[in-house]
Amino acid sequence: MIKNIVFDLGNVILKDKPSEVLNNIKINNEECEIIKNTFFSNWDELDLGNVTIEEHLENCNMPINIEEFKEILIEYYKYRAFNEEVVKLMKELKKNNYKIYILSNNNKQAYEYLLKLPIFKSVDGWVVSCDYHIIKPNKKLYEILFDTYNLNPAESFFIDDKKENIHMARILGMNGYVLDYKRDGINELIKNMKENNIKC
Repeated sequence: MIKNIVFDLGNVILKDKPSEVLNNIKINNEECEIIKNTFFSNWDELDLGNVTIEEHLENCNMPINIEEFKEILIEYYKYRAFNEEVVKLMKELKKNNYKIYILSNNNKQAYEYLLKLPIFKSVDGWVVSCDYHIIKPNKKLYEILFDTYNLNPAESFFIDDKKENIHMARILGMNGYVLDYKRDGINELIKNMKENNIKC
């Protein structure tokens, strides 16, 4: 029986499009593409906790002047929207007495900001890559989640937007669902959860 629902953040609970942030900046299309292909690209070192957002931005060496909107980029996480249907699902699951956990590749600054938001008060536990210098789909990050919160993988269900992350969950005994929110919305996810006898 499933007792624990584990959520990823980006492209699951949160919309993870650069445009969500870049809409707040007055730049032309060329500058927009430069930022997408530099600042919003290859975040492994950030998610591993090896660099700060400021250091990542500096390492991008962008060939444009970013001083006017530098702070917006550094605090990009404040401009990301939520997938409201997923947030509603989290609340319904909590009402039905499921434990809610976050398993995410993310950086320290974004994590510390999100942790304080009222929307996450119902979350029972977090495991975020930057704290352990490990990113999904490395199995060690999943094992940290299981060990820290004494979770039985067979009693847990993982929702992530990447096939390789769900594949690793299944190898470790945790069922899950690859969410393509942009394409499918939430209906297929709910259908799959019901097939797994999850009340939602």
